[in-house]
Amino acid sequence: MKKLTEDHLIETCVFSTEHPELAAQGIWRLGYTTVSKSHDRTSTARDERFGHVHVCLAGSAQVLTGNGWHDLRPGQAYVCPPGGGWRWRFAAGKTPWKVMFVRLLAKPDLPLHYAGNDPYVVDQCRKDDLAWVYRRLCMESSSEARPTVIHHLGALCHFHCREIVSGENATANLQDLWSEVLADLSYRWTVDTLAERSGMGREALRMKCVAATGRSPMKHLNHLRMQHACHLLLDQDLTLDEVAGAVGYATAFSFSKAFLAHTGTRPSTYRQKHQ
Repeated sequence: MKKLTEDHLIETCVFSTEHPELAAQGIWRLGYTTVSKSHDRTSTARDERFGHVHVCLAGSAQVLTGNGWHDLRPGQAYVCPPGGGWRWRFAAGKTPWKVMFVRLLAKPDLPLHYAGNDPYVVDQCRKDDLAWVYRRLCMESSSEARPTVIHHLGALCHFHCREIVSGENATANLQDLWSEVLADLSYRWTVDTLAERSGMGREALRMKCVAATGRSPMKHLNHLRMQHACHLLLDQDLTLDEVAGAVGYATAFSFSKAFLAHTGTRPSTYRQKHQ
C-alpha cells in the first residue's frame, strides 16, 4: 500500500504489482482519494487494457461523461470503459469529496459488460460493500499479506465492479417502476417522473430501459399504454374518450392519432375487426 499526499488531496493505493493475486482477478489498482481543495484531474493515458470505476463515498464532484458534465454524489459510480479517458473536478466546499477508484484489467476469462463506449454514471451502487473490500485489502496488505486472502478479496472486488459497470442492481428498479406505471397508466408520466420513481438519473434510466426492452422510457411507456388500450377496446364497453383517459391521453383525438401510429389502424377499426 502506498500513500500520496499533495496540497489538494490525500490518496492511498493498493497495487497489483505488489500483489499479483489482484491482477489474476482483473484488479490492476484500487485506491481511496480525499479531495479538500478545488481541483481538476484527468487521466494521463488511454489504454485498451484498462477500464475505471470511481465510487463516490462522501461529498460531491463533477465527472465528464459522454453527455457532458454530471454531478457525482454518494452512492453513485463513474464508469469509464477501456480505451477512454476520465476526468473529474471538485469545487471546495464544506464537505471533502471522498471517492474510491478501481482500475480494472480487461481479461477474457473475467468479462465486464460495459453499458457503452463513453464514460457514464450509474446512479445506484453498493458503495459500502466495495469500501469494505478496500479497507480489508489495506489491512491485509500492510500486515500479513496472505496470498489466499488477497486472492479472495480481489475476486470480491471484481464481483462488485462487474455489478456496477453493467448496472445489474438497477434491474429491480426497472421492474418496480413498470409495475407502478401499469397500475396507473392514466397518470401523465414524464421522463423526469419516471427517473425519479426509478431512483435513477434520466441517462441511466434510458440506458437500462433500452438494454432491457429495446425502447426508450417514453417509447416503452407508449407501448404499455397501447397494449392496455387494445385490451380495453376489446374487453370493455367504453367510449373512445374513456379509453383515452384510462391510458393517459387528454382527448379521444390525441389517443386515436397515437394508436394509429403504433398499430397502423384506428381504434374504432381495431375494435370492429377483432370483436
